[in-house]
This record gives sequence, C-alpha cells and structure tokens, in this order.
Amino acid sequence: MKKIISLLVILISATSAFAMDNPWATKLPFKNAIIDTKMSGAMNGEKTLYIKDYGRHRAEYSNTSIKTFGITQQQKEIIITTPDWVYTIDLLENTGTQQANLKKFMAQEFNNLSKSEQKKVAKNAESQGIVTIGGMEGKCQKNAAKILGFNCDKVTMGGIISYTISGTDLVLKTDGTMMGMKINHVATRVKKKSAPSSRFKLPSNINFEQDKQADQMMQNQAKAAIRELLKDNPGRISSAGGSADIQSQMPTPPQKSQAGGVLEQDAKDVGHAAKQEAKDATIDEVKDSVRGVFKSIFN
Repeated sequence: MKKIISLLVILISATSAFAMDNPWATKLPFKNAIIDTKMSGAMNGEKTLYIKDYGRHRAEYSNTSIKTFGITQQQKEIIITTPDWVYTIDLLENTGTQQANLKKFMAQEFNNLSKSEQKKVAKNAESQGIVTIGGMEGKCQKNAAKILGFNCDKVTMGGIISYTISGTDLVLKTDGTMMGMKINHVATRVKKKSAPSSRFKLPSNINFEQDKQADQMMQNQAKAAIRELLKDNPGRISSAGGSADIQSQMPTPPQKSQAGGVLEQDAKDVGHAAKQEAKDATIDEVKDSVRGVFKSIFN
C-alpha cells in the first residue's frame, strides 16, 4: 500500500537551465539536511529523510500504519538511495530488496547523445512540461507557495496536490484523495545539518534480493524516454514503460464466512498481501524508482 500511495504523488519536471549539464544530476539547495515528515490519512505515522552530498545519497526511515479494507498493517522501513542503487529494508520482516537507480540509466542515455541531440532533448523537455503517469495528467505552477522557508512548485496530478522545493524532486507537502484514500504528508522541519554516517549504512543482517527483470525494464524505459524526447513532436511519456492499472494491484478484500464474520485467516492473508505488494509487484518497484527520477526531468 505504501508503494501505491507513493505512486500517486509522482512529479515529472526538468531544469530549463540544462546547458550541457546532465539534467539527472540536479542538486538540492543544501548539501546536508535532516527532514521530518508527518503522515496522516490512509497512511499514518512519521518519517525522517537524511540527505547528504546535495541529495545524491538519501536515507529515509519511516514508521507507519496503513489501513486496508479495515485491516491495520504496521510498517517500519528504510529506503537508502545511492547514485547507483535503491535499497528497501523491511525492519519487521528483516528482508530487503535492491534495484538499480533509474537516474543512472537516464544519465547514461543523455551522455550518449551528441551535443545537438542533448539540446533537442532539453528543448522538448521544457516545452512538454508535465507528462502522464499511468494515464494521469498533471500541471505545474512554479513558485506557488513557500513552505518552511523554501519556494515550492505546486504540482497537481489526479486528485493529489504536491509541493516540491522549486527545481528539485524533494516533496515537502502532499495532500489529496485518490481511489478513496486520503493522503496528507507534511514536512514539519528541515534541519540543514549532517546526519550520522550510520544512517546511510546497510544493515549487515539483511540479504538483499535483486530483481534483474525490473532493472532491465527501467533501462528500457530510460532509452524509450530519451527516444521520445528526440522526436520533433514528442508524445506523452509513460514512466512505467507501459500501462499499469494501479487498482488491479490492490490486495484482494477478505471473504466473509457463512456466518457473516470475517475469517481470521482471511484477515491475516490480506495483511500479508499488503506487505508483499511492496516487494512482489515488479511494475510497482519500477514506478517507485521513477518517483525520485522523473520528478527532475521537467522544470
């Protein structure tokens, strides 16, 4: 469920000041930071995001509860992002996944272009603006608000409104309703200070599973995105490499017994499905990686 909710706040933007700098190496306005966020609605709890090297390295620690079909599921998770990899650790199950950072593939594809092709990609990216994610169209309003002292762009997509620090992929506020789920995530504090190095280290007791098929899908998506932006009249870019019905990936609701009560095992199965969704749905993993990448394609 957490993965699904995160898909609904995907933003796609690129810096218009491309020059010949790689647009997938956008820096945050601070080198190091610690950001606290409060979450309510379908997902309740809090998370802390640790930033270093202007956002090239990130570590997100979250402690949340998610209510699905009347079943409350606890989640304690760490997401560690490096320039090459994204590691997701489930602290309750002591399991982990490893997948390629889509930014790496986008940077490679951009760097393989000639100077003239890079200029064309930059021009088309700037003119195309917000693109679609799974069929949802959006719009962006630059410098629409100031949150915690930072100028923020307002991005509306589906029933979700998000505010990102202008010109970056860093979301400070998300609010709205999608598929009947209320979503409200608000950053409560941004401290410009270094975090302990231990926050960015992978737990030694976790064996990380890698889905090479998902990595290949992301690489293919990077190639497709660049090819589309090289066209004279680029179309909409699907960040998932194809259409995906988010609703179809929701856990199946529990069946009722003949006596009308919800079977205990059914409830357990639904709760387990809610956890497994974040690990087993390949297309969701790909889309989740896109979250931190395509947010910085169009400014």
